[in-house]
Amino acid sequence: MINRFIIIFIVFVFNAILACGTCYGDPNSSAVNGMNWAIIFLLVTTGGVLSGISLSIMSIAKKAKKYNKSKEV
Repeated sequence: MINRFIIIFIVFVFNAILACGTCYGDPNSSAVNGMNWAIIFLLVTTGGVLSGISLSIMSIAKKAKKYNKSKEV
C-alpha cells in the first residue's frame, strides 16, 4: 500500500515540483511572459530597497565620522 502511494506521489506531484511556470510551460505563452516580467520586477524592487538601505547606512556612518572629527578639535 505504501509503495503504491509513493509511486503515485512521484508520478503526479514530483514533476510539478521540479519546474516553475517559466520552465515548464510554452515559452511563448502570455502567462510565461507575465511570469518573466514579475520575476524581473521583484528583482529590481529588492535591489532598489537594499540599495536604499545600504546608502542610508553609509550616509549615517559618514555623518557620524564627520561629527566625531569635529568634536575632537
